[in-house]
Amino acid sequence: MSDPRPAVCVGFLLSTEGTYRRMGRSALLGLQDALAEINADEQHRFRLEAICADPLGEPAAYGSGVEQLLGAGVRHIFGTTLSASRKEIIPDLDQHNALLWYSSPYEGYESSENVLYLGGCPNQTLLPLLHYALSHFGTRAFLLGSNYVWGWESNRIARELLEANGAQVLGEKYWHLGATGFQTLIDTLMSERPSFVLNNLVGESSYAFLQQLDQACAAHGLRLPVLSCNLTEAELDAVGPMHALRLLSCGPFFETLNPDFCRRQQRHGPRHCSHYYTSAYSALWLFAQALHACADASPAAICEHLFNHPMDSVLGTVSLSARNHHSALASHIAELRDGRFQLLHSACAPVAADPYLTVTDLHACGVERHNGKPVRLRIVK
Repeated sequence: MSDPRPAVCVGFLLSTEGTYRRMGRSALLGLQDALAEINADEQHRFRLEAICADPLGEPAAYGSGVEQLLGAGVRHIFGTTLSASRKEIIPDLDQHNALLWYSSPYEGYESSENVLYLGGCPNQTLLPLLHYALSHFGTRAFLLGSNYVWGWESNRIARELLEANGAQVLGEKYWHLGATGFQTLIDTLMSERPSFVLNNLVGESSYAFLQQLDQACAAHGLRLPVLSCNLTEAELDAVGPMHALRLLSCGPFFETLNPDFCRRQQRHGPRHCSHYYTSAYSALWLFAQALHACADASPAAICEHLFNHPMDSVLGTVSLSARNHHSALASHIAELRDGRFQLLHSACAPVAADPYLTVTDLHACGVERHNGKPVRLRIVK
């Protein structure tokens, strides 16, 4: 029997192939599960109809993907994983008055009227993780990343925070997306012995690096902390067991925070409820709840409702700022132990987004001030 309710079209734009496919697949599962649950809720006077475009990990295909969705009349697009693909499609969104619901963590320094940022920016993820590392592991850091805006900007911010707090950056290195050879870097790390490593590699590069570094640390009898803001449960099968590394991550959700929710989601089939999954899942539910409340699917009406009505979600209460289109988010630090992320620290309240780091004190969280003065990051226009 067909559903008589009027259909509202939404677009899913995520890569399920390529070097970062596990992140994209996790987010897509979250969207698909939310879609099924929303359409099964008879209280809604509408049903959502999803049009999917899969760039298959090819950067150039995001342009044709968003063109396909916009050409079909879609004005709400959920997805993209990497910042490069988000930046690629923002001009198209602007020209067609469309809205991107972006639920991946990113490096900040952006605020578009055509994007809702739901995955966390540095003051919600990277900065708390670095403060924790300085307090618990020491002040000698090594920075690495994939060679695009996520790695560049995340490490730039990290370097400024570390140097402002009197810490030492031993090195900063970059690799192309998909690169898997790290022997020279491993030799350097075994020689330099940093207090911790900040890993801003993405996808297959990150997994290969962690495996190679773990083997080297085991051989040298080292327990080396490695920090990341984009490593989640969705990727642990690719990382494999760690024997010598301490893997720490920071984000708005880990499975150990809400095991009941994670168990319930297994009714859709086996899945890991990473923060890629839960952020995308929450994004579609936020859209549906706003649409139900205001009965107007235009991006302007949906945004206006969300800016004035914080909503409950599996991530907690989501409160979107009309000033910068970012969401206040929970901030949790967790360490991988026995195949699961176990919580080490949680912020006492949702953290308001500060994407340009104009009000964030780099010396917060109990780290001693350098020369007795607070230092703020420069704003990059």
